[in-house]
Amino acid sequence: MNFRNRIIIFFTLCSLFFPLTLLAQSSAESSKSKVIEEPDIDPMYPGGKASMLQFISSVLDYPDEAAENDIQGLVVTTFTVELDGSLSDFKIIHHADPLLNDEALRILKLMPAWRPGKFNGQFVRSKSYVPMYFRLNKNGRKTTSKSPSSYGDRNTLNNSNSRWLSAEEEVFAIVDIMPSYGTGEEGLASFISNRLSYPEKAYNAGIEERILCSFIVGKDGRIYNIEVIEGENTALNDEAMRVLSLMPDWVPGKNGGENVNVKCILPIEFKIKDKAKESSSEDSF
Repeated sequence: MNFRNRIIIFFTLCSLFFPLTLLAQSSAESSKSKVIEEPDIDPMYPGGKASMLQFISSVLDYPDEAAENDIQGLVVTTFTVELDGSLSDFKIIHHADPLLNDEALRILKLMPAWRPGKFNGQFVRSKSYVPMYFRLNKNGRKTTSKSPSSYGDRNTLNNSNSRWLSAEEEVFAIVDIMPSYGTGEEGLASFISNRLSYPEKAYNAGIEERILCSFIVGKDGRIYNIEVIEGENTALNDEAMRVLSLMPDWVPGKNGGENVNVKCILPIEFKIKDKAKESSSEDSF
């Protein structure tokens, strides 16, 4: 039974596909075998995100069993973009049902070669990730927001600054015009880096981590439903969510000429500057 006409897969939410790093300092890599976490130019699917969405939609084969049992969910996969643009070292960092996990991996392995990342003017091996939302509904593009209690073990912002949309609110993943930060991606990176404060215990313990966060930009431009969908350290998770809760209103997304609620994903990376310097010193020998 083919459910293709009833479903759509969502990915790369809100066009935020870049890491924000706290106290990060890059060092020259002498070996092409190393994977550069933060290249000067990120790897990219040929033709960009719009082309990737078209590719995913064209090869998507929603598992019959998943469709019949109304199985939906988010799959986030990291991978290495090799020097020749091929993808390797796939790792699912946010799991859904195994059927959806397998379909996400199958799609990624079918992708054409990416443009590799660049560091110090040279092509390098580098990391990237793709989030995919699997949703089943009559209107195709529509998904539903959840209340805080619906997220189980995920970390959610639960303080006086938190805002949560009603469960009845429509939330979109892909819209005609995606929401945007008022001063653009560079302005967003500056806003977050200027307000992040490395938690003392994590800093003293040398803990570094990339925290994958999600939030909803409401139709009114306000930020709702802040949560961590991937993050091991509670202190870093809390700090990432705290800063996101300070963000000013965004320019809301539009669909069919009307403002709509849109879910976004944003990675925030915590790195210790002194460690970067030490690494640079070691690489020089």
